[in-house]
Amino acid sequence: MSRADQREENPMQTDEGPITTKRAQVREILKRRIEDELHAGDALASERQLVTELGVSRVTVRQAIADLVEEGRLERTQGKGTYVTGPRVNSRLHLMSFSREMRSRGLQPRTQVLSAVCEPADEHVAEVLEVEPGSDVVRLERLRLADDTPMAHEVGWYPCHLFPDLLDHRLNTVYDLMASRYGIVASRGEQTVRAEAADAHRARILGIARRAPLLVQERLTYADEVVVEYATSWYRGDRYRIHSTLRPRDESL
Repeated sequence: MSRADQREENPMQTDEGPITTKRAQVREILKRRIEDELHAGDALASERQLVTELGVSRVTVRQAIADLVEEGRLERTQGKGTYVTGPRVNSRLHLMSFSREMRSRGLQPRTQVLSAVCEPADEHVAEVLEVEPGSDVVRLERLRLADDTPMAHEVGWYPCHLFPDLLDHRLNTVYDLMASRYGIVASRGEQTVRAEAADAHRARILGIARRAPLLVQERLTYADEVVVEYATSWYRGDRYRIHSTLRPRDESL
């Protein structure tokens, strides 16, 4: 009998041998349930249900769930329950559209436009976009998803004199639209990253707990030397990591 057949007959058997502790046994049962029966976003049975079903103590169930949370397979949402996690993205610092980046990682991107309006630029937006205060800009608010899991909430501003009638077009992939419709190709960007706790508004949009960690990226995008976009993106800290390769300026160091 093969190892796989043995595991099917005995759920307490792994390639490393039999599982001995109750905590490890429950962890293995839940792990296989996540892999075989559940999908990203599905709720795990309550601790009380698992205690009754598996015939173990609540402490054992809680410890097993904690192990799977630490492994990134489950996440707890305060006041709601425990859920199967969605995709995690390890992003390098580069100028690439969200959709292309997600596809490059084997994920299915989707963008939901929350609002798109033409409005006068306030002093801050005007300064960073290098336009006069009160100039018309498009304010675009979007929710970014990967495999239908909310990843980021994004607000961007675009000068109307560069992109006339921008609101008449689909705004899911703005960089592609810039190039195809207006002949403007994003050539470089300047970006800062900071940490922030989710407020009630952002938590609701991203489907996370209030004060959950966020990675906030503020970006200026240029076409040659012209600023074409000012955007702020709030990425879920449990879904997004930033990877960069660091080298000394002086190679002799």
